[in-house]
Amino acid sequence: MPPRLSLLECSQSIAARLYEGIAAPDQWQAGLGLLAAKVGGQAFHQVTVDLRDGSVPDRVICDAAPLHKFDEYAEHYVQGDERLALFAHLREGSFILDHEHLDSRQMSRSAVYADFLRSVDLRHTLCILQRDDGQTRDYLGIMRPADHRPYGDRERALLELVMPDMVRAARLRARMRQLQREALVGRAALDGLPRGVAVVDARGRIEYANARAERYLRTSPWLAPKGGILGMRDAATQRRLQAALSQACSTARKADLFSTGGPLPVWITVLPLDTLHLLAGLRDTPLALVIFSVPTDRLPLDTQLIVRALGITPAEARLALALATGQTIKEYAAAQAVSPETARSHLKNLFRKTGCRRQVELVQLIRTLA
Repeated sequence: MPPRLSLLECSQSIAARLYEGIAAPDQWQAGLGLLAAKVGGQAFHQVTVDLRDGSVPDRVICDAAPLHKFDEYAEHYVQGDERLALFAHLREGSFILDHEHLDSRQMSRSAVYADFLRSVDLRHTLCILQRDDGQTRDYLGIMRPADHRPYGDRERALLELVMPDMVRAARLRARMRQLQREALVGRAALDGLPRGVAVVDARGRIEYANARAERYLRTSPWLAPKGGILGMRDAATQRRLQAALSQACSTARKADLFSTGGPLPVWITVLPLDTLHLLAGLRDTPLALVIFSVPTDRLPLDTQLIVRALGITPAEARLALALATGQTIKEYAAAQAVSPETARSHLKNLFRKTGCRRQVELVQLIRTLA
């Protein structure tokens, strides 16, 4: 170990690597490896333990350690490991040196020490409780070779110096991993939506687009994005979009619904993004949510769901779904072998039962249910 003057420098270099590892797994492992090297350890093993069921959802293992040996340990030795009872009493940010609690006689009689650790030429263990949030704990074990002396005062001094930064970095790393998991789940959910969804600012600059919106941006003839700015190919629709974005991102914060026109119009909904929303907090400027409803896209909704949701008859639900997918009243009547007058009667009933006053409102309602 280095003299006392350089212990601070060692702790700072370890802490710097751990902070770099908050979002970079390779740097985190490098930081643990640097700590292990500075305390004279040969192998390290970090595990995250779920206190609710005892599972291990995450672990980091020293590259030099034989991986199959950890599986052997978990299968044959973990239940009789005397060290685990010691580790269970640790507090966050504290550590334990095994030789201070287990003497040589106890170690010689232990299957873990006499059989498992000896088979990998290891003996002395220090364990750190890096993080404890009440549900999960991060433990770090660093082991020395059998022919080395036990850990001593110099190693203890270095650990005490680096511990505050290690705890802080471990907490931040856990939070970052949780956010990454939530982001993956959220992204998967948004990508699975039957609608294109984009988050833009008042100018139309695209901050986020789900998978369907990305496809629209690349291939749809009614869109004309340029330089990361959402744009519509039709000039009148572009003016309507810009006005809707300005309103949604202003103090008025109004929602708007309009279409691209044509025989199969694309319906565009522009909504103000709540200022308390996480995405809104990432930017100083207000943001809006833009939702594209494309009639040619298949709606994952059947008539029975519409019947239950709106309290309408199956025939009325079939008409509503047909209109939402771009059919006209005449086309629906021909497809269902009913008269246009019957279809128009169903439409009037739909208006009465749903509270919609126009066909466009009914179509948007059905697509919203999807």
